[in-house]
Amino acid sequence: MLNLFYSESYWGHTSRMNGPRKVIHNLTESLKQEGIEFAVNEEKYKHNLVLQYDAKGHEKHSTIEQETCVIGPQVWLFDPYGQFLLQNPNLYKSMIAPSQWVKDLYVNKFGMDESKVVVWPVGIEMKPFKKDLSRIKYDCLLYYKRRSKEELEAAIRFLKENELTYNVVEYGSYGQDELERLCVQSAFCFLLNGTESQGIAVQEMMVRDMPMFVWDIKDWNDQGEQWRVPATSVPYWSDQCGVRFYDELEIEYAFSEFCDKIYTSRKYVEENLSYKKSVNILMEILNAA
Repeated sequence: MLNLFYSESYWGHTSRMNGPRKVIHNLTESLKQEGIEFAVNEEKYKHNLVLQYDAKGHEKHSTIEQETCVIGPQVWLFDPYGQFLLQNPNLYKSMIAPSQWVKDLYVNKFGMDESKVVVWPVGIEMKPFKKDLSRIKYDCLLYYKRRSKEELEAAIRFLKENELTYNVVEYGSYGQDELERLCVQSAFCFLLNGTESQGIAVQEMMVRDMPMFVWDIKDWNDQGEQWRVPATSVPYWSDQCGVRFYDELEIEYAFSEFCDKIYTSRKYVEENLSYKKSVNILMEILNAA
């Protein structure tokens, strides 16, 4: 049983489903599915989870029992509120990082105590799904987010040279229904994505058992060289999901390897990121001594 604290103004700049909104939606739905009682923006139960640490999150944090307060995953340690958390680790129980590489950033670059940072991914809905090959119209769904135009052109050039049919879906320019339709109609996903702290949209494609051909990235340096850390486009991953490569020169070889195997990305999500798995991890964090 827990109290959730968040504000819809955190994502108020858009009506589209985005990462912060998706975290709240999937968390509340997963708690309902698993029969965990929760309250929203009120102190009713033992545990407190401040999901967004902006001005409103900081204000709420000052009024609730700090020994039971877990903060995150929507924290930005570069802003004044994040700096406050860094300077006052005694004022909260733990901080959530959505994946291991983000935890490594907090620990290795900001000097946080490793025991103070916990990794928790929000759950992914396991919608009923059965692959229907008769519905596939295209070879590839090319998913593009925060990568260079040169890399996009290289990916398209590769698809054309290999006479593969494709649709390009750029982050922020599609609706959920459109993405779901193209997932069903495409044989595989070519993922050309920047670093992801969790990668919910990617994991929702995995739920549809899409084989993932990933032009991965090796590090995060959005704030400059001082803060560079090893990172990835797919922080939750195994070889059962697909094939990763890191350089344009590797595309042909990687694709040949990719075509030789059968993938079970849905099974990976079910075992590691389902609502049930996510809630179990969260309750362990909240109940930890």
